[in-house]
Amino acid sequence: MTLASSELAGEAPNERRDVVDLEERTWLARHRRGDASAFPALMAAYRRPVYSYLVRSDVADAERDDVFQAIFLKIHAAAGSYDPARPLAPWLFTIVANSVRNHLRDRSHDHGPALAEDDPPDPNPGPERIASARQTLAWLDGALAALPPAQREVLLLIAIVGLRQHDVAQALGMPLNTVKTHLRRARLGLAARLADRDAPRGGHRR
Repeated sequence: MTLASSELAGEAPNERRDVVDLEERTWLARHRRGDASAFPALMAAYRRPVYSYLVRSDVADAERDDVFQAIFLKIHAAAGSYDPARPLAPWLFTIVANSVRNHLRDRSHDHGPALAEDDPPDPNPGPERIASARQTLAWLDGALAALPPAQREVLLLIAIVGLRQHDVAQALGMPLNTVKTHLRRARLGLAARLADRDAPRGGHRR
């Protein structure tokens, strides 16, 4: 899932990877009934958005697979609490967000910003384009990591995962107005960092 800094600093993307449909609401119930294909289908559908969330939440590269597996073990254990009358994504990302919060609280991280290895490559990239894309992603990951945690959580769930604002409020257990405030401040913060990055540095101009 490609995420441009302009999307983060401005409006949410017009199109999002929408995995909230009637079929996916049956996966956990089928899993509990012993359908061996149901949980792998859930994992396949959510692998990319969950992994993207981990990457940009500053979970260390060496720890992401373990955190990812722990999240889906929790989803398996909590399957009985899911109400199939409601969309799956907000319920699932409640577990994801809480797991990441706990992980980051329990461990200190002193590494640099992670590159988003899960972003699809350009089918015909040139060396300059590759270098520019990696530089932009590195900057974006660093800018996201510098946001206050609550702002980062809200922005990632809306811009990366594609949840609606009221679903984010449900997933994070906060009022809708608080979600809107965090989103606005996160976008303004990224916009300011982007403007600072692109401002002319030194030199003499006529």
